[in-house]
Amino acid sequence: MKVMLIFTPQWTPAMPHLALPTLTAFLRGHGVEVIQRDLNLETYDAILTRAYLQQSMDRLRARYPRGPRRGGVPERVQWAWAEGPRLAAQVEGAKATFRSPAFYDGERSLAAFLVIAQALELASLPFHPAQLELTSFEAGLPVDSSRHLLAAAADGTRNLFVELFRRGILTDIARERPDIVGISIPTRGQMLAAVTLAHLIKEAKLPCHVTAGGPHVTMLREQLPRTPALFDLFDSAVIFAGEEPLLRLAETLDARGDLGSVPNLVWRDVDRVRVNDSSGHVGPSGGGRPRGNEGSRGDEKPPGDEIAGLPSGAPSMGLDRGAKTGRVAAGVQPAPLGNSDISWF
Repeated sequence: MKVMLIFTPQWTPAMPHLALPTLTAFLRGHGVEVIQRDLNLETYDAILTRAYLQQSMDRLRARYPRGPRRGGVPERVQWAWAEGPRLAAQVEGAKATFRSPAFYDGERSLAAFLVIAQALELASLPFHPAQLELTSFEAGLPVDSSRHLLAAAADGTRNLFVELFRRGILTDIARERPDIVGISIPTRGQMLAAVTLAHLIKEAKLPCHVTAGGPHVTMLREQLPRTPALFDLFDSAVIFAGEEPLLRLAETLDARGDLGSVPNLVWRDVDRVRVNDSSGHVGPSGGGRPRGNEGSRGDEKPPGDEIAGLPSGAPSMGLDRGAKTGRVAAGVQPAPLGNSDISWF
């Protein structure tokens, strides 16, 4: 059983989310093959290139042909024509600055930041009113409306993720042929990218079970059964803690068993959406912790100074799942769930 876990845009690329490392370690600790992809970071990396910005300018030229009269051409498009060549020439150098010790040189870092911010504005213009920034994404449509989301998932003229995903992650999914694709949706701002990816997988008829989860999916747990159209794209959704349910889902699919036995699962059973028992808010029962790119078994001693990638004596950070106290782990936006065990997926 092979599982591909995908973290979708948008999330700040400066602070990687810990949802998928946690799940990956847990599943690998139980013998499941896992491929982990930070599609959020990959999306920024693909956009912040000379080739992509040149393509953005080509899109704008096709929409607003340049002539002797510029009446009717938006001011920001005129700005893109004027500044686009400079930004395309500088963007990869700015990205390299962010990835080097030069980042700590205030003057050079500020200059690189301004190039990257303007490059993202340029890349967003062909999809106006959508706007991708380093810290946020405005989809230009109501992402809390399933009708609008489903329509936008297939619209490459308004949705900047369609072409990026079709040329990138979709070909990788087809090559890797995972049995399960798990899409992580911690925040509302990731809904468009998640629905777009699910749509492309189903459109390509790739033979995998597509499931989604995360704090935002848990927030929508009462709406999901009333939105059967979403289950044309997603085969299931995991609410509350994801570790044990995702492991049970993998085991059940491998054995061709009954999905009704998987806790915390919302899924379509022929012509109706079913909600499995989640009264226990099933959490992990041991096995695995995030460490580098590998999962470790739960019977190992707690990590100390030997954590992969950290120098000896480096300070560590304690992360707390909440343990039914309503507290939320670092980096996770709280949802109005009362005294619930809020987890990641």
